[in-house]
Amino acid sequence: MKEILDKYVIKDMSSWENVNADLVITDPPFGIEFSGKNGNYHRNADNVVSGYVEWSVPEYGEKIQQLLECIKKNLKENGQALIFSGWNNSNVIHEKIIGFNGLTLRGKLYWTYNFAPACKMRPAHNVYEIYWITNGDRWHFHNRCSTHHCQIGEPNLTTLNFKRDYKVNMPKYPTRLPFKLLQCVIEHFSNKNDLIFDPLCGSGMVGVVSHKLERNFIMGDLNKMEKLCFNIYWIII
Repeated sequence: MKEILDKYVIKDMSSWENVNADLVITDPPFGIEFSGKNGNYHRNADNVVSGYVEWSVPEYGEKIQQLLECIKKNLKENGQALIFSGWNNSNVIHEKIIGFNGLTLRGKLYWTYNFAPACKMRPAHNVYEIYWITNGDRWHFHNRCSTHHCQIGEPNLTTLNFKRDYKVNMPKYPTRLPFKLLQCVIEHFSNKNDLIFDPLCGSGMVGVVSHKLERNFIMGDLNKMEKLCFNIYWIII
């Protein structure tokens, strides 16, 4: 267990060097003064761990530039990266990727999901954009994964429909990605024994799912409290 926990490092993204990852998966802060404890999210704020590190709107472009530099210097020659983004600052991420020398935008995926601030009259939903970028001219993805995304109906890598698996009555990280969603993209964009890297790992779900799928992983974040969630998710999932 200690060996697994040691792969979660309290570290700033700019401090990483020569990870040599096959695949980066990361979900940057929203840049909307988000804390995860807002009342409209239908969650007990006391269960949400403190210390979530948000990025301010004025600094968002600079932070995305730093993230891209981190990805560039820590990917293998033909490595790939998936960057999650809500709609609020998606244009900033897009512009920074297009203008970044050394990384290529190959396309975008769209994750649709049930949204916690549900309306009384109708279900609420939201859409995340997932930027697919590569470090070199050689890249790959697998046509099928083992989730319902590919096992039921016609598989595609345009729209990914995965519900958020909200947890109750336990410590939680405010922006945890669902297991099945990560399973889908990890199986599509990596192979067994590949190294998966997340420099903004939050709850550490990328590491949990990578290990379950027989991938290696290394990840980091600035908030020590988030590692508590990683310990819990590791046990229950």
